[in-house]
Amino acid sequence: MTSHHGIEILLTRPATNGELHRARRTVSLAANADRTRLMAVQPARTPGRALRSLRRRLHHLLPIDVLTTHYPDQHGQVLLNLEFSRTARAAIRQAATARGQRPGVNPLESWRPSYAASPPPRLAQ
Repeated sequence: MTSHHGIEILLTRPATNGELHRARRTVSLAANADRTRLMAVQPARTPGRALRSLRRRLHHLLPIDVLTTHYPDQHGQVLLNLEFSRTARAAIRQAATARGQRPGVNPLESWRPSYAASPPPRLAQ
């Protein structure tokens, strides 16, 4: 079943009127006053797929820095979608190899804040 996911788009610089116009032909967007942050609703099965598909649709239209899910999931976490340069990807692969991880594995996956170690408590109903 396909759900709709709220996604926040952070730009590297304010988008021009032309960039916003072209992007809005592809996706419905809401912009803040200084046009550095946008909101979109993307249909997808999972939040990760929503982030990836929105980046694919907009990467050539807007100066995207970070995409993030706007609402936390059931564990209180939000997803980030970053695009690294080749140099940064090489450094990440090198760091993963130095830690004994496979280069294809995200070295940050093993990091979790202490509050995310256990699921949030349920409220009594």
